[in-house]
Amino acid sequence: MSTNALTFMGKFLLIASILFSQSSLASLFGESTALPADQAIQFTTTETHDALLINFELAKNIYLYQDKIKLTFEDKSPYSHFTFTETAETIEDPSFGRVPVFYNSATLKIDRSALTQGSHNLILKYQGCDEAIGLCYPPQKTKLTLTSNDKKNTDIQSEPSTDTAHLNSSENLHNASGIHAFLLDASVWLVVITFLILGIGLTFTPCVLPMIPILSSVIAGQKGLTTRTGFIISISYVLGMAITFALAGIAVGLLGARFNLQIYMQQPWVLGLFSGLFILLALSMFGLYELKLPRFIQDPLDKLNQKQKGGNLISVFLMGALSAVVVSPCVSAPLAGALVYISTTGDAVLGGTALFAMGLGMGLPLIAIGTTGASVLPKAGIWMEQVKIFFGVLLLAVAIWVLGRVLPESIYLSAWALLLGVYSVVLGAFEAAKTNKQRIAKGFALLLFIISATLIFNILTHTLQPKSLQAAQFQPLNNNPEIGMENTGAKESSNVFFQTISEKEEFEIALNNAQENGQLVFVDIYADWCIECKIMSSTIFSDPEVQAKLDDFIRIKLDITAFNEFHKSYLESQGVFGPPSLIFYGLDGNAISEAKLLGEISKPDFLNHLEQFDP
Repeated sequence: MSTNALTFMGKFLLIASILFSQSSLASLFGESTALPADQAIQFTTTETHDALLINFELAKNIYLYQDKIKLTFEDKSPYSHFTFTETAETIEDPSFGRVPVFYNSATLKIDRSALTQGSHNLILKYQGCDEAIGLCYPPQKTKLTLTSNDKKNTDIQSEPSTDTAHLNSSENLHNASGIHAFLLDASVWLVVITFLILGIGLTFTPCVLPMIPILSSVIAGQKGLTTRTGFIISISYVLGMAITFALAGIAVGLLGARFNLQIYMQQPWVLGLFSGLFILLALSMFGLYELKLPRFIQDPLDKLNQKQKGGNLISVFLMGALSAVVVSPCVSAPLAGALVYISTTGDAVLGGTALFAMGLGMGLPLIAIGTTGASVLPKAGIWMEQVKIFFGVLLLAVAIWVLGRVLPESIYLSAWALLLGVYSVVLGAFEAAKTNKQRIAKGFALLLFIISATLIFNILTHTLQPKSLQAAQFQPLNNNPEIGMENTGAKESSNVFFQTISEKEEFEIALNNAQENGQLVFVDIYADWCIECKIMSSTIFSDPEVQAKLDDFIRIKLDITAFNEFHKSYLESQGVFGPPSLIFYGLDGNAISEAKLLGEISKPDFLNHLEQFDP
């Protein structure tokens, strides 16, 4: 026998002995071997008068993911009317982190009362893992046939609307559907407390932050300022904001999207008037004049508010009310959830109470800032003048930020450059510094001047370059609440990824084409004055992972900036009260109500939401 043959036989015997020894050890110590998915996870079905029960039997060391169990129709529209009879156990999974799972067995109860009459095919998706050997099975799916329960008037049929229909969404108060489901069952006091907390969480979002310089400038303009005065002024401002949210929400919920006050307040002429008011207040801060009401109005108010000589409580209340509808134009998840609740139940009292509590929650940090500001601000002298100038600059910044929704990008950025450049000179960017404080102020001023000069250079370069070079070398200028500093390349990618439509005929053609070609449709309701829309456009919808998930969809960005009759009727037909809102259409060309998303959403939540459309 040749040397090569002996070598080959030796290697073969060595490998065989290793495999045999491993198999013997596994059997000796009782270690598990991988089972096929259909043996590791088995299920049987049982039909009752109101439900279809799926009884999962799991082999030893096998666990089943709770959040991976999905039900969809054949057109990929989700069916969320199901619940579990057992309570899941939360574990630390190597693939998905902390997730709820089932061991040994699990029972899925599918409610049949929500189905229309007739027979329906549902696709059940599920996934599990073998804990002993660290093997995760690929997602499994099977077809189920369900018939509707025709006993619509029995007591049993009336229960699932609160227990099962909203199971998946009711556990999540970060989206409008979850908040709507929460309102259905919660007591009044629980609603108030929850929305108060949600309002506090909204305080530091781009739609609320501009209210801080507005309130601060009002307080800084007061004479004889005390902690008590600052508290009273802050309360007046926040009450104006909270009451306006409640009234506007009730009006929208009861009358429909076409009566949306916040959207109407985003018209260019309204934004121009409000920005002009901010500019007048800023000039007053600079000492150019003292802003007062006419005598026939001022005298009665002075008697009513003797300690508010620089600005009365009623004017502060009105400022808070206007700020609520002009400065924060976008629909947040708590606001959208409350509006959906009002529109579907007609309970304007509870809906209005929820929105009022949310407004108070948004205002609590403002009250804290306004109250403490009275003790922090200097009482007199040169420092007080510098503080007033600073708040004046902040008011001008808010004015530019508000007008940025309607201004061309070059003018918008030019306004920022001018404001930063002039303020840098006021701070002493080109004056001699003698003390350390002056040197620190000068360093900050020079930094502002450099930013201003850089913006001006980019604007001029972009304007003077031929269009061919602009497209080849420069990314388009960007208009957003962060002074145009976001990733413009990402925004451009998002705009290319979507088909932007604003007219009814074009929108209907796109939907019809998608239905004829058997494609799902994803609609992003967008407006130039919606800050959250721009943030989502430049982050979530520009993310390669999200784009890959949406690749099979016809993607439409429905631009409702002009808010014409088509936009009004479409929002009303979909039960949507403003942007940002995300609508999904099934293969039959109809909107999938259960897949609708209202308000801003994070990337992980959005990706998880898209899993229901996985093949």
